[in-house]
Amino acid sequence: MRVLLAIILNVAWLPMLSAADIYDNPQNLKVLPEGTSAGELRNTMRNFALSTGLRCFSCHVGEEGQPLETYDFASDEKELKGKARVMMQMVGRINTSLSAEIGDPHVEVNCVTCHRGVSKPKMLGTVLAEAAEEGGAQALKDKYAALREQYHGTHSYDFSEFTMTEIARQRLGAGHPDQAYAVLDIVLAENPDSFQGHFFYGELALRQGNKALAREHYARALEINPQAAGFVQPRLDQAKE
Repeated sequence: MRVLLAIILNVAWLPMLSAADIYDNPQNLKVLPEGTSAGELRNTMRNFALSTGLRCFSCHVGEEGQPLETYDFASDEKELKGKARVMMQMVGRINTSLSAEIGDPHVEVNCVTCHRGVSKPKMLGTVLAEAAEEGGAQALKDKYAALREQYHGTHSYDFSEFTMTEIARQRLGAGHPDQAYAVLDIVLAENPDSFQGHFFYGELALRQGNKALAREHYARALEINPQAAGFVQPRLDQAKE
């Protein structure tokens, strides 16, 4: 058993050891300092991938699924490689300024600070708004479902009821009450006892003139959080008029 385990461990390390060769003697370094070691370069590239969700072929000339030894890492053909360099320089400037202004060397940003594991560092509200602008409320729901399926449990997007309720406010403010309803339907489907979800549903329904619907959700909000009676009860009374 010990011999078998040793063989398995040795085989498991083979791809990592062979892959290390591609990081030796890096060429065409324009932001990373000359003399960057293979280990430093490997860790930097790994950090890029984990931070942005991108793969090697996104920035480098090569084909997904092919051995990394076949890639032309020195080539500047890919436009995204140039953008990555610009963003690396931006991060460096930010951290230099932060250290000087704040005086705390432990406060710094890196790729994951903004990207959070996705290639385009957009917040959830922005992504859903873009989907809604193209395809309406149903497109918003479909986009949310796809994002939640892929990213729930990660740090990429905040699917909390607080954030979603705020997105509903934003869609209403943009003149799309149907999209606000769609977002609140998602909130209450996932969090049936959400005080925020029910209260804002009541606010939206009252604004739209649907007093019966407003009463239903105000009453539920009050049931969930009786301590909020000071501002919920007057709204409920208004909906009863």
